[in-house]
Amino acid sequence: MILYLALLFAFVSPQESPSYKVEAQFVKVPVTVLDETGRSIMGLGRDDFRLLDEGQERRIENFVLDKSPVHVVFLLDVSGSIEEELNQIRNAVFRFAQAFDKEDRLAAIAFADEVRLLQDWTNKPKDLRKSLKKLERGYRTALYDALFMTAHDKLSQVKGKKVIILLTDGLDNESAENYESVKDELIASNTVLYIVSRTQLIRDKIEDSSRVKFLNSTLKNVLDESRSFVDIYFEGKEAAMRYLAEVNGGRTLFPPSLPALGEAYLQIARELKTQYLLTFLPPEHSDTKFRNIEVLCNQEVGKIYHRQIYLAH
Repeated sequence: MILYLALLFAFVSPQESPSYKVEAQFVKVPVTVLDETGRSIMGLGRDDFRLLDEGQERRIENFVLDKSPVHVVFLLDVSGSIEEELNQIRNAVFRFAQAFDKEDRLAAIAFADEVRLLQDWTNKPKDLRKSLKKLERGYRTALYDALFMTAHDKLSQVKGKKVIILLTDGLDNESAENYESVKDELIASNTVLYIVSRTQLIRDKIEDSSRVKFLNSTLKNVLDESRSFVDIYFEGKEAAMRYLAEVNGGRTLFPPSLPALGEAYLQIARELKTQYLLTFLPPEHSDTKFRNIEVLCNQEVGKIYHRQIYLAH
């Protein structure tokens, strides 16, 4: 009995670092390759890429141009939106939907104070357009709750390629969830996030407010800071949004005007139809719960976006 207890305690010794067993199934890594102008680079092959898992090179087992069906959720932040902006959002989403195939499935969710399903899965752009008539302006912003619920409740059980396209300014003042819980859920559910940021659209309006003018004066006169309060504030928000999107292979777009919203959505549609998919076998065991991936390209390219982290079970 004493020997048994000794062996048991040796097994659970706090000095022993945890080990995670990695499922033997292939890890899928979506990869978008853009040139200097932001256009997708086509015609690349398996030998043009290298893949590193925690710094160790892995064999790329499968390589394809990913034309598989996709589930897309349009997640729309309508807090503080004006009617002109709501109309632009409706038109942009409808144009995006027209670029997809009958095998693809689209849904729409709006959020402000609460999260509301506008349209469940459909392959008919007309259904989506009709549902967007329900868009109404809100006031407070439950951004992280909306993201978590969409990834966990709407997409976690969906098989295959799944994407959230989030329209937001990155502000949150109502959520129970937080940035880290959302990031972990996106990784665990293997959901790709694209963000269409409204920060460039609202900067001028915020800069003109009397409160921000006072803060700018304080920064300049008291702290000797040459940058404006809005620049400092949105610099942090935009960096956080970029990382949240890029960690799973998506990215963030910053349309400079309301009419440019439509082109931002169409750019995402083009990228989703021109992505490469790489797969590799993970190691049997891992000392960390989340493992880092790096994808390198041997050709001259502008930018590579790819899944950066996967979950070791």
